Amino acid sequence: MKSISFFCILLFAVLFKAASQCSDAGVCAIGKKSDPLSHQAGVSYNFGRSGKADDLTFHSINFEATIRVLQDANIIATFPWSRQSGPFGSASGIGDMSVFWSQQVWTDGVAQVSVELGGKLATANVEAGDLPQAYQSGLGTNDLIVGASYVEESLNAAVGYQLSRGRSNNSVTRLRRGDDFFLRAGYSGELEEFQYALEALAIKRLEESSVLDSTSPTGTFVNIPGSDQFQVNILGKLVLLLDGSKNARLIAAVPLLQRNVNVDGLTRSLTLSFGFSFIL
Repeated sequence: MKSISFFCILLFAVLFKAASQCSDAGVCAIGKKSDPLSHQAGVSYNFGRSGKADDLTFHSINFEATIRVLQDANIIATFPWSRQSGPFGSASGIGDMSVFWSQQVWTDGVAQVSVELGGKLATANVEAGDLPQAYQSGLGTNDLIVGASYVEESLNAAVGYQLSRGRSNNSVTRLRRGDDFFLRAGYSGELEEFQYALEALAIKRLEESSVLDSTSPTGTFVNIPGSDQFQVNILGKLVLLLDGSKNARLIAAVPLLQRNVNVDGLTRSLTLSFGFSFIL
């Protein structure tokens, strides 16, 4: 039966090709389910394509840890390494680290409400290969992220805000991104030896991003038309339960509203992710 379940996971991924997974680890961390009594660790491999606009390919390995610090609080950390390649060349290296404090504020034993506070740290080199920002392993800014989430056995929902201030040191674009507001909601269930989940993620960039004007001799900055875009993704996940403390998961997503501007390198027209996690 385990081989049948694993085949179902692979089939599910194929059905969700042309994916656009939430590629910003900070946004993905808000509303994340975790075991309430244990520490957790995991690793995942992610493959992505940006689409025909710039034809970038992304490979990344993410190391994740959830540390139980109090009876109702967790620290969630993500450490990525990634490689990006496209028509202009390729770049690779350590990405931006994300760290969050998740605090449960209410529970009735089945459902719980939590608040999350944390951020994304600019730990990546954004000058690799003298390539534009979209080719870099990080975004070049220290972002503050706040959110609140509701989680129960089969339903989850979250709302959050990502405050991005400052400008990347990438010498080609000197990108300054707008802030993001996002909503996330999903349903999960179990079937034989695996769990499944379907989520919707909506992200609205609240202002246009700006870059260095390459035609200006004075080093002025210009806004990018359409970069304050609204995007909606449908994300699917299947988890194979290996035993009581380990699982393997496969994730993919479908973009309902595609991002047309990819100056930050977050656009995906195809994403597949395979990961493994265990309880310590």
